[in-house]
Amino acid sequence: MNTRFEREQIRLREEVLNAALNIAASDGWSAVSVRGIADRIEYSTTKVYELFKNKNEIVLELLRRGFSLLTEQLEQVREANIPPVEKATSLAVTYCRFAWEHDVYYRIMYGMDGVPFGVAETWQEGMHIGKICSAILKEYLPDYRDTEIEEAVHACWGTLHGLASLYLSGRMYTEREQVERLAVQSVMAIVHK
Repeated sequence: MNTRFEREQIRLREEVLNAALNIAASDGWSAVSVRGIADRIEYSTTKVYELFKNKNEIVLELLRRGFSLLTEQLEQVREANIPPVEKATSLAVTYCRFAWEHDVYYRIMYGMDGVPFGVAETWQEGMHIGKICSAILKEYLPDYRDTEIEEAVHACWGTLHGLASLYLSGRMYTEREQVERLAVQSVMAIVHK
């Protein structure tokens, strides 16, 4: 059982993380700073530095949370009791909807808004997502060799990310639903070489 002090530290850490997300949502990731976070939660910067070593540690925690959320959503697709073709199309839609519904996380996860993507620091998280996608596609394409599945996963991931990023950056002049349809069509085209 956590002591009162430990519970307070946990609560304050959450406040710091939420403040960073709120600042990023309203002003972009480049506006996130320890001073801005401290002002937002009405604590000193010293207190924020007691909880997190620096801004990079805050960003890394949020990166991991974003990957964790995406992993959970893709796991639900993998575990769903639906035909393999629906799982493959749900993979595309779920990925896009994650980007729409969690755009602040998505932007930090993929280095948008000038925040460097922490590939080395989040390698395991990315690999886990890749394994989930591989399992979904392998179920749909049981005759594919592992190397073919891996290529399909990379092509799908790159395409889905491209569509999501273009939409989020305002460079696709269409509705979300149209982007989701394009995502499904793209995934189906990739796996039906």
